[in-house]
Formats: sequence, C-alpha cells, structure tokens
Amino acid sequence: MDIVKIDKLTFRYNDRFIFDKFSLNIKEGSWVSITGRNGSGKSTLLKLISGILKADSVFIGNNNNYRENIGMVFDNLDDMFLCETIEDDLAFVLENLCYSRSEISRRIDLISKEFGIEEFLDKSAYELSGGERAKVSIAISLIHNPKILILDESLSMIDEKDRLNILNILKEKNKNGLTIISVIHDLRESYYSDRLIVLNDGEIMLDGHPFKVMEHDRVLNRLGVSLPFEIELCIKLKLYGLMDEIIPDINKLVNRLWV
Repeated sequence: MDIVKIDKLTFRYNDRFIFDKFSLNIKEGSWVSITGRNGSGKSTLLKLISGILKADSVFIGNNNNYRENIGMVFDNLDDMFLCETIEDDLAFVLENLCYSRSEISRRIDLISKEFGIEEFLDKSAYELSGGERAKVSIAISLIHNPKILILDESLSMIDEKDRLNILNILKEKNKNGLTIISVIHDLRESYYSDRLIVLNDGEIMLDGHPFKVMEHDRVLNRLGVSLPFEIELCIKLKLYGLMDEIIPDINKLVNRLWV
C-alpha cells in the first residue's frame, strides 16, 4: 500500500516553479533515499510531505494526520529544541499527544537507552555538540512511534561510529514497518534503502534500487552527484569483466579481488 501519494503536483516559490506536474508514490514500510544537487527540490519535497508546506495533491496515508503519523528532522536542528533540557524536549512531543505521565517516562527511558543519550537528558541542547544534537533530534522524532520518519541530511554531522549505529537502529525499525524518507548527500547512506531517487530541477531523473541507480555513473556525474569510491571501483571493474556485481563493503570487495 502506498503511504505517500503525490499526484501531478505543481508548486512554486514566488514566480519560480519548483515542481510542475510532479508525481511520486512511496510504499508503506519502504526506505526511500533522495539525492540531487542543491536547488533540485529535495528539501521542498520533504516539507510538502511533512505538511510544513501545503499542497492539495499530496496525500499521506488514509487520513492525512500529519501530527501523529510523521516524525521529522530537518537541517536546522534549532527547530527541534524548545525546552530547557533534552528530557523536557522528549516529553514535550508526548505531552502534546496527551500521553500519560507514566507512558512518557517509559518511552523516554526506552529511547534514551536505544540511542545512548541517557547522559544528555538533564542537559540543554546548547551544551551538546552538533553530532550529539543530531542524534538527540532523531530520538525526539521517533519517541511517539511515527509511521513515517523524514530526515533532511540529518546524519551528516554525526561521527562514523554513531552514524552506523543509528543507521542500524533505523534499519531495524524499517523492518518493523517504519517508512523512512531521507534526503542524503553521502550515497553510502542509501545502502540501507530500498530505493534511491535522484532529483534535478524538480524532476525525477533516476529511480530504483540504489545499486542499480549508481550504475548510471555518467548521469550522476552530470547531475553533480558523487559516487562512493567502492561503487565507482566496482563499476570500472565490471567494464573490464573483473567483477559481475556491486559490492558496497570495501573489505568484502578487497577479499573478492584477492580470491
């Protein structure tokens, strides 16, 4: 079942069209990564899906209940923090949805342990590093168990170890039914996705399984999208008949080449 339906969307800022008769369907329980050069419409698309920007041709689920069904983290993390402490920010989401005090405490305990942010609970967001704030922002967006999670390059400030841990947490939640829509710059994040969409000037230029999309290296290069080193190497090796598949793990790739 499609959880997001966009039917012939036309949208513009002032006199500039961002989308003109744009259509896109996203299946429930999928993980869709979106990339493209600056100004291609990525962040605008997320804001339309989330309901921050309104459009009659964007449909979410059966009832368009944005507040309860969507969790989101945008590039301006300041928008995620409204309270004096991280614990209060986590609680604020659930209080607005009328959760009981005991359920609020239970969920804060669970999410803080899952993301390893227990030590931040009594701190202000402005005492944390950029990476720590990004990690907390994702926890805030997930505490009410949304059906859709929207991320706008939200992992870019997080260090490699924590990023991999969060990606694995998100993959597990995705397997359990969470739909994830993420704008990315680093295509390595798309390894966890079912689908990679490349936007350019409000149009879908490429759409499919991430590794299949990345095989269009010339198109991606023309659109200003950089391939991960290991993917670029695999594509070149395939051209010379030395490889018959894309292997995104650099260690596995090295072992394969030395067999």
